[in-house]
Amino acid sequence: MSLKSPFTHAEYTDRLNRTIAAMQQNGLDALIGFANKVMPGHVRYLTGYETRHGIEDASYFVLTPDYGKRLTLITNSSWEPLREMSWVEEIIVSSKYRDVIPDLLPPIAKHIGIAGYGAFPTPVFEALRERFPGVKFTDASLLYYQVRMVKSPAEVAVLRRCAEITQAGGQAFLDLIQEGRREREILVAVESALKLNGSDEVSFTTQVGTGPKTYGINCYAAEEFLKEGDMVMLDCGATYWGYRGDLSRTTVVGKGSPEALQLLEGVAEMYDRCLEAVRPGVPSSDIAKAGIAVAERYGLRDCLYSSPNVKVGFMGHGLGTHYHEPPWIDLVENTGLQENMVIVLEPILRKAGVGGVNIEDAVLVTARGGERLCTLDTRPWRAAQSS
Repeated sequence: MSLKSPFTHAEYTDRLNRTIAAMQQNGLDALIGFANKVMPGHVRYLTGYETRHGIEDASYFVLTPDYGKRLTLITNSSWEPLREMSWVEEIIVSSKYRDVIPDLLPPIAKHIGIAGYGAFPTPVFEALRERFPGVKFTDASLLYYQVRMVKSPAEVAVLRRCAEITQAGGQAFLDLIQEGRREREILVAVESALKLNGSDEVSFTTQVGTGPKTYGINCYAAEEFLKEGDMVMLDCGATYWGYRGDLSRTTVVGKGSPEALQLLEGVAEMYDRCLEAVRPGVPSSDIAKAGIAVAERYGLRDCLYSSPNVKVGFMGHGLGTHYHEPPWIDLVENTGLQENMVIVLEPILRKAGVGGVNIEDAVLVTARGGERLCTLDTRPWRAAQSS
C-alpha cells in the first residue's frame, strides 16, 4: 500500500488472524466476503479496499486458512489503483465472479461461510452450489461482525475523525433552521459541509425533512419550505477511510407546540440516560431499558419507534466499516459492552399529527463510561423557546 493508510500491515495481519480463529472455532473451511454500495464493510475490514464506484460494482474476498492461508481480493474495478489501496498480495480483477470465486475454494471444503449472505448475488451462489453440491453454506456475517466489534486504537482514531466530519454536516443543518428555507437547500449545505471537511462520500442517503413527514423518520428532501412551528429532522453520515459516521438531530422552527416540545425533550433525556448507562460489562439491553424508562415517565411509551426492521425498544447499534453493525441496542440483544466498542445511541419517538424526533451520534465505550465522539448540541430548540 502506498497511500497513507492509518492502518498498518501489522494491524491487518491481526485482523486476519482473529478472523481465522473465529472461523476455526466455528468449523469453517473458507470465508467469502461480499460488499457493494448497499452492503458495505465486509471486504474493507480485511483488505483495506472496497470499490467506491456504482451500485453494479462489487468487491469480494476469499479466505482459506487451511488451504495455503490464502486471502484473495476480487473486484471488477480495473480503474482504481488497487495495489495502492489494499495490502493484499493476491488481487484478481474480473467481473466473472461466478467463474473466479469457486476456483479459489478448497476442493475438499465441507463448510463455507459467507459474510454478506443476505445480499449475496444469486448467480455467484448458484455457481458455488454447482461446484460444491455437498457443502454446507452458512451466513457468517454475525461471526465476522463479532470479530470487528472491539475497535483497535487506529480504528477509534478514524471513527473519531469521521464523527468530527459528520458533526460539520450537523452544524450546517442547525445553522439553516429558519422560516422560509427549503429542505433541498439545507441538504446541499449539509453534504457540502461533509465533503469540505474531508468526507470521502456520504455514508447513506442524507435525509432532511420538515413538518408531518418527520413522523416517518426517514425523510427525503424535496421542495418544502420550513414554516414556523415545524419540526425539522436530519440524518447524515460521513465516510473516512471506509469507516462510517451516523448523526441525527431534530429541532423546531421558532416556537414549538407543547406536543412537539414534549417529544423533543423526551428524546433528549432518553439520549442522556442511555449515555449514562454505557460502560464495560453492561448488557446492551440495559441501555435500551434506560431509554424506555424515560419514555414511560413522559407518558410516551406508545410513541417508541418500531418498524419491520427494528423492534420496540430500539435505541441504537454498533458502528464501523458498516453504518449498522452489532451490537444492537434493544430489548432482545444482551451483548455485554466492551471497552473500545463504538456504538450509536439513537432514541426515537414519533406521534401521529405531530412528527418524529431522532437524536443520534457515536459513542466510544471507555473504562470510565461512554464518551461522545460528537459534541453537537442535543437540544438546539431551547434557545428559541426562551427568546
